[in-house]
Amino acid sequence: MFNKIVVLYSTVMIVLFGVAAVLVYQYQTQRILQEHTEANLKSAQVLSVYLTRQYEGVLGMFQQIYGDATLSDELIYFLNNEYENYLNYRLDLYYKNGEQRLRSFTTLLKNYLEQDHGIREVSISSSVNHFVMNFSRKNQELMNENASGESRTSHQQRNPQGWSFNREEDVYVYSRELRDPWTLKQAGGISVKFDHRHIEAWLDSQASVKGRLLVMTSQGGVLYDSKGVYGGQVYPYGLSRSPGDEWVMLDEPSKARVLQLGSSGLSVVGLVSRSSIESGTKNLRDGLLIITLAFIMASFAITFTIISKYSKKVQRIIRSMNRIGEGDLSTRIQMPGEDELQQISTRFNDMGDRLEQYIDKIYTTELKQKQAELVALQAQINPHFLYNTLESIRMKAYVQGAREVGDMIYSLSVMFKSMAKKSTVVTLSEELELCKVYLNLFEKRYEGQLRHTLEADPQLLGCSIIKLLLQPIVENYFVHGFRPAEDENWIGISVEQDGSYILLTVEDNGTGIPMERLEEITHSLEGPVAPMDKDYASIGLKNVHDRIQINYGSACGVSIHSTEGQGTRVILKIPMMARGETA
Repeated sequence: MFNKIVVLYSTVMIVLFGVAAVLVYQYQTQRILQEHTEANLKSAQVLSVYLTRQYEGVLGMFQQIYGDATLSDELIYFLNNEYENYLNYRLDLYYKNGEQRLRSFTTLLKNYLEQDHGIREVSISSSVNHFVMNFSRKNQELMNENASGESRTSHQQRNPQGWSFNREEDVYVYSRELRDPWTLKQAGGISVKFDHRHIEAWLDSQASVKGRLLVMTSQGGVLYDSKGVYGGQVYPYGLSRSPGDEWVMLDEPSKARVLQLGSSGLSVVGLVSRSSIESGTKNLRDGLLIITLAFIMASFAITFTIISKYSKKVQRIIRSMNRIGEGDLSTRIQMPGEDELQQISTRFNDMGDRLEQYIDKIYTTELKQKQAELVALQAQINPHFLYNTLESIRMKAYVQGAREVGDMIYSLSVMFKSMAKKSTVVTLSEELELCKVYLNLFEKRYEGQLRHTLEADPQLLGCSIIKLLLQPIVENYFVHGFRPAEDENWIGISVEQDGSYILLTVEDNGTGIPMERLEEITHSLEGPVAPMDKDYASIGLKNVHDRIQINYGSACGVSIHSTEGQGTRVILKIPMMARGETA
């Protein structure tokens, strides 16, 4: 049974620990996913702020150029004329305006380059004279195109209108046409080249990047890929808007967030792949597996130890019970501890003690009963023989005229006849009648020296009583308390009800019992049952007391009260039972 308990408990613990580990793993996975997603979204927001600021810087530059007529005229003149003519134009403006005219579009572009360190270069191309002017922080360079216009075509292809990615220079570019504000004819174009490496430096300084970041145009072109895979390519998966909390199938299942950057035409896409989450939870998964196995093994070891301990105790109890069943009543269980099994062992030991006492009592009672039956069988022979003999003597006395002697012999024969009856239970009336006959016999013997009284509630006369309870008490009076030298000897018998019991009182004015002897008699009444031998077959207080307790229980019995020189009172307490009832 205990093996089944161990297996069942271990199975339950394995299931519980397994479920707990799965729940913890799922919770931690969701937490890590949320952390990665939030960190990725924060990085995307930081990047969107950076790109928005770059786009606003470009717009601000154009607004300054076209908002100042002198600057725009200068720029258009630069695009529509040779560079030498432009220098002469600048010189004429300087002489014309003096120190009031110090600004030019070149100064504006250089200031713009200094304000945004993410810009690598600004290029201005001429549609009329076919040249390109490149501005960087360190210098500016003028490149003339050949007659075929190959450089111009190449420049326009490399830098189309809007946002694009230049793979040759590894930059993302914003390009825009330059038109004459008066004629609206195209004079050239301007391209701002941004270094994507500055994005990474910016992100590292602002946020811890989790997952993957993409910067895409409205046509799906990728300007920046934090993994460096799709830069300059069209992203093969459509992500025009955020798909919410659902996993989307890209290169691998991923969580995606799309941030639109207003009118710039750009969007920042944040991606958190499932593989990155799984790699982030690998240590957690391995740790949970080890901890779960450790807890399962520890639980199994503790359970096995405790169950084994209880199993040994239970086996000890079972072995003791088997020994009791085989008849070894001396078996006792020595159980350490203060648990329920120790309480069971204590109760088992108490039960063994009571069982031994009960068996001893039953054995003693059966032995005494057999002895009593043998004595009763033997006693039945003598009364019959004496009764027949006394009847012959009585008839002889009547024939010879000795009627008083005949009456005495008759009383004696009645007593022997009553004792010869097989029934051991008589009515209270019959018991009192026997005592009356016995007392009449002694009154004839001690004529004028003895008187007796009998008092009994008539309602109690039909109650049953063990035969020969009162006669031995009366006989004790004549043996030990009667004073033959005096004429005022008296003995009385009274019967009264005390609740559910009957009190039979035998009282006399005899010699009484000395105090020491009274204590000995009282002590002997509480001792073991007296041996049943022929010298103690029908007389004695001990005999009466033992028979009452054997038949009616320990609540009944004999009590003695005596004063030396004044008399003795003996009280017999028996249950009140109708004739035919048994205790």
